[in-house]
Amino acid sequence: MRVAERQGGAAMVLMKRILRDRRLQRLAGGLLVLAAGSVLLAWQLGMDGALLKAAWQQTEAWLIERPWWLFAGLVVLPGLPVPTSALLILAGTVWRDRPVTACAVCLVALALNMTWTYWVAARPGRGLVEKLLVAANLRIPELPRGNHLRMILILRLTPGLPLFLQNYLLGFFRVPFRLYLPVSLGCSGLIASGVVLSAAGVADGNLTPVLTGVSLLVLGWVMVRMIRQRMGREKTQDSKTQDSREEDRGQGVS
Repeated sequence: MRVAERQGGAAMVLMKRILRDRRLQRLAGGLLVLAAGSVLLAWQLGMDGALLKAAWQQTEAWLIERPWWLFAGLVVLPGLPVPTSALLILAGTVWRDRPVTACAVCLVALALNMTWTYWVAARPGRGLVEKLLVAANLRIPELPRGNHLRMILILRLTPGLPLFLQNYLLGFFRVPFRLYLPVSLGCSGLIASGVVLSAAGVADGNLTPVLTGVSLLVLGWVMVRMIRQRMGREKTQDSKTQDSREEDRGQGVS
């Protein structure tokens, strides 16, 4: 039991180190700078709102005739540093006349994306890292069963953490796939459906999908806050319990 607790603590510490790693933060900052530079370059080249709107409409028209390309993009591109929200908005505008179908298609695509990114990280990705660590006599700590759900929720509910990074980290630590997929889809699916419905309603001029989408977004935000607050209380309680155990051990020794 104590070995499992130590391994779980080591894995959580390792995950925190990964998230706080300066190289990762620099990568995220570099991507933001690149995005801002791209916008500035487009503005300097004379790309105004009207031109961007025309390009968006042409993309929509092209995808309406080729919906499988959009589905394939939703499956593949969120596994790369591509904003998932932009793809969901595009899906809502392309399938504006079928908002419920658009939500279903996006959820299936997200499930497939979460699946392939998980296994890429869990198999070849982790195997490569393990081979590199062998030379340094290091070993990746295993997560005990009780920490699997906590790690999934921490990553899924951390604001600003890209979807592809969440998937790869959870696959790398090999949380059980049967738990990973439904919990991940539950955390991301509500927000994704809200984005799709809102975009479809705005594009179609229909107020009902907009209100439904905004309601789902608000509900998702409230649920995220409730879960994070509960996890914070549980963490505080666990810390108090651990301190109490250590104090009892100290008294026993004395």
